Amino acid sequence: MTREPDFDKETLCKSAEQLMSAGKYAEAAALYGRLAEQYPGDTSFLLAQAWAYHDNGQRDEAIACFERLFAGELKQKVFTGFAFDELVRLYRDGRQYDRLVAICRQAVEAQPEEYPLLRELGGSYLLAGMASEAVKIFEELTRLEPDAPELFCLLGDALVATERFDAAEGAYQQAIALDPEGAALFCQRLANAFIETGVLDRAEIQLNRSLEIRPDDPLCLIRMAEVQVKQRRFPEAGHSVEAAVASNPRFAASYYNRMARALADAECHRDAVEIFDRAIALEKNNAFYYLYQAESYDKLNLPEQAEEARRKAESLAPRKRA
Repeated sequence: MTREPDFDKETLCKSAEQLMSAGKYAEAAALYGRLAEQYPGDTSFLLAQAWAYHDNGQRDEAIACFERLFAGELKQKVFTGFAFDELVRLYRDGRQYDRLVAICRQAVEAQPEEYPLLRELGGSYLLAGMASEAVKIFEELTRLEPDAPELFCLLGDALVATERFDAAEGAYQQAIALDPEGAALFCQRLANAFIETGVLDRAEIQLNRSLEIRPDDPLCLIRMAEVQVKQRRFPEAGHSVEAAVASNPRFAASYYNRMARALADAECHRDAVEIFDRAIALEKNNAFYYLYQAESYDKLNLPEQAEEARRKAESLAPRKRA
């Protein structure tokens, strides 16, 4: 049996590339599939097929290609990890955390000396709600790399998820000891972890610690305002947002918008409408502010005002050319 001439391979490759350029992704995927079958030793064709499927919106088919590539990566002495990285992204985007955990475990088993893979496994455990397993991973990593402040932050995040709050604060203190210049941001990061868990008193303590270091930090101030709204301490929240505005007037509209949305989340829609007005006064061309305000008008049973806000938002939307 004679070997198929090389120009056939080149012709198929050029045809597939032209189809990709023309946006004919399904046809390109079929051609790359033929090439992958004909030349199984050349993984570039399987990779190209994966991207063709991806660009055609065939997510499951793209994942199947990347999974085949990942299986090959696991057998290599040097772990390239390209297919692994793509699968991690796709599984995260699709919230397929069980599959994410599975491939991270496989990667760690194949390459136990690769600390970044172990870190990825810890992160996948957190996303999958397996916080206790994440704690074990990050405890091991902090022993292996005791000079890495980021690992202590990750350990702290995992400890918060397991409601071991004192231990979480201790882990973040280790991060601060290793990187004192990052103390303000570390405190804010821990505060965010507490907020996600609903532990607002500890979150406020961390935000105050951050403000002791950087008292004019507008992002910390607006985060404090949001926490105070959740605690229904509205006058204090008002002072915090105004302090953020005074610190950085350029982003005042954005800060008022965040404050208004926090009020709306707290079902304080009358106050939210008023604060949205402040944002709109500063940034009249932002359609989103009108749309958010319309939602609060709906909650207040004010349909005429809601419709007017939506009309203003629509008038700001870019119009399609005829």
